Formats: sequence, structure tokens, C-alpha cells
Amino acid sequence: MAGCIRGALAGDAGLAAAIAAAPVASAPQRAVGLGSLASGDLDLVLVRFAHDFEYQPPREWQAAGMRRAYRGHAGLREWSADMREAWEWLENRPVEVIDAGNALVFVNHVRLRARCSGVEFNSPFGFVISIERGLVVREQDFSDLDEALRAADIQQPA
Repeated sequence: MAGCIRGALAGDAGLAAAIAAAPVASAPQRAVGLGSLASGDLDLVLVRFAHDFEYQPPREWQAAGMRRAYRGHAGLREWSADMREAWEWLENRPVEVIDAGNALVFVNHVRLRARCSGVEFNSPFGFVISIERGLVVREQDFSDLDEALRAADIQQPA
């Protein structure tokens, strides 16, 4: 493991504390200063995303109407609209941030309810954010934390 930032909610210094203290938005959004994304003001945040950005939501969210992948700035706009349409409410609390070198892994506790089916999720999720040239180029979200760590090429102790 390249490095680890622990205790995001305990008020540790650095990135973890900044993430925990940020305005309400998902942890990946806070990591790149994107509180505006949660409010739907995408024009303010598109400069932080590469033009070929790709977002892959968790497989379970596809059952609630999310697509398998969203690409580019237009895809980010579609993702935002789909989130508002698919989910009645969403709570996303950061627990831990792991520096994987070329990516950040956010371990969050997520609670949300699908708007149409009423299906609720209340569990940890892993968000893998890849940054190149100072821009977010990819985000992959996982309901299986081990899968998120593997995606970030982090070896778990045996």
C-alpha cells in the first residue's frame, strides 16, 4: 500500500479532515472540491474532469436505473440527472481515505433509497478515483470493499 490516511471522521489533519469538513456531497465529490456537483451546478466543476472522464456506478445501482458507464462531460451531466431521477434520498458519509498512488480509494457508508422500487442500500461502499494531469479521469464505485481495493491495485494482508 502506497500510503494510508485514516480516521476521516476523527478530525485528522490533511486531506481526510478536509474531506470530512466539506459541505454535504459524496466523498469523491468532496475530494476534488465538487460540492457544486451535488447541487447540480455542473458548469462549476467540469474543469476538474478530463474530457474523456469515465464513471462506473456500482452494479447494484443499475437495477435502480443507472447506466453501466457514463463518459465525458456530457456523461457527467447525464449521471447527475440519472442520480436525481433514480434515488429518492442519499446519505454518503466518509469513513476512510486510502492513497493508492495513482488513485484515491474512499471507504464510505452509504444509505440511499431507489425512487421507483423503494429498495434501500445501507452499507459500506468503495469509491476509486483516478487522477491524471490534475484531472479526474475515472471513478469506479463498488459495494464490495475488497473489489474496490483490488481495482486500485491495493494488496490486502494475508
